[in-house]
Amino acid sequence: MVSIEEARKALQNGKLLVYPTDTVWGMGCDPSNQNAVDRLFELKGKKQNGVSVMFSDKKQIYDTCITNGKAKKIIEEFLPGPVTLILKSKKNFANGVMRDGNIGVRIPQNETSIELAKKTPVITTSVNLHGHEIAKDLDEAKNIFGNNCVYLGGEKPKGIESTIINLASGEPEITRIGALYSTILEGIIES
Repeated sequence: MVSIEEARKALQNGKLLVYPTDTVWGMGCDPSNQNAVDRLFELKGKKQNGVSVMFSDKKQIYDTCITNGKAKKIIEEFLPGPVTLILKSKKNFANGVMRDGNIGVRIPQNETSIELAKKTPVITTSVNLHGHEIAKDLDEAKNIFGNNCVYLGGEKPKGIESTIINLASGEPEITRIGALYSTILEGIIES
């Protein structure tokens, strides 16, 4: 296993990285490195565009995405946390990262993740072959992906995927119920 500094250097060098988030084990790379993104898609067997990008703070989200009042309220209330928000992007990333000009954004409630994303955003997708079970720990991840990835330990994920809220087109819509679901969330979305 590597240190945070070694993990950041691996990302800068176009490597794929497995790391913990607050929800499940994450897998990612530099979202602006086309070769790394292509390798990530190939390794996972992912065909459809659109992955999430992990940030270390809310300012990075506001700098990267178009947000309205309702989006800002959800960002302020629930991030960091087990939520993925789909927003319109103001910036371009490598092909495959965005879908229809939209990007998934996360700030996990996990110190390792936040530290990792401090200098540059990191793609965050679950550690699995597309359509298969998510790896439950680093050993399982290594069995699936072997030497194709660099591995970073840290606080263990809870094991439930994030809740996905689409904020890109008008009214907020929960597209996947995951680790976070509460009447507070429902109230903010419906207000």
